[in-house]
Amino acid sequence: MAPGTFAVDPDPSGPPYVLDESSGLLVESGPSRTVVLNPGDGIGLEEHPDVAMRRGYCCGMDGEWGPNLVCRCGAVIATVHSDCYQVQELRLQPGAVERSD
Repeated sequence: MAPGTFAVDPDPSGPPYVLDESSGLLVESGPSRTVVLNPGDGIGLEEHPDVAMRRGYCCGMDGEWGPNLVCRCGAVIATVHSDCYQVQELRLQPGAVERSD
């Protein structure tokens, strides 16, 4: 996503992963309608206090275990995918945010 833009992904995103019977592959079955942002647009978000949730590899967090960012108030609010092997994005949990104009 370009900085300052967003999209709403209608498809399930993130864990839990379930077996797709037709392909034999694990597929994402997490929340649908996540709001997708550029990782740099997550102003004020902080890393999850549980170090296990901040899992990643050489360059950043991978989000494979679910939401890894919290609001300043401590509410679990988003998942950032910032490692070098994946698309760079930040996904807001649909039940944790609401749009205001």
